[in-house]
Amino acid sequence: MINLPKVIETYIRAYNNFDVTGMLDCLANDVVFQNYTGDDITAQANSKDEFENMAKMGASAFEKRKQTPLHAITVGNTTHIEIEYFATVATDLPNGWKAGQELSFKGTSAYAIEENKIIKLIDAA
Repeated sequence: MINLPKVIETYIRAYNNFDVTGMLDCLANDVVFQNYTGDDITAQANSKDEFENMAKMGASAFEKRKQTPLHAITVGNTTHIEIEYFATVATDLPNGWKAGQELSFKGTSAYAIEENKIIKLIDAA
């Protein structure tokens, strides 16, 4: 893995291991999360509780998933990462993805950190 702040390394490891509790341990209570596809927000949470619900649904939607950081730069309290993403869909999903379908794409993630907790996470593909 490339050199990242420890809390981000821990979060990505937990994500890749379907460890929702481990992911949540990395977040501030008032975390803000947004996921963009193009210019559209496709998922959003404005607290750790809202994020937990989405994370549990996301974990159950995939048989396999892995985020691999490719490049990163940190400016102030924000780390921007180019991410390679791979997943296998576990069940047919409302967005048209089918069980067994493999997904592979690159995107970006921006993590803002305060007091060793992620306070904001923005994913884009």
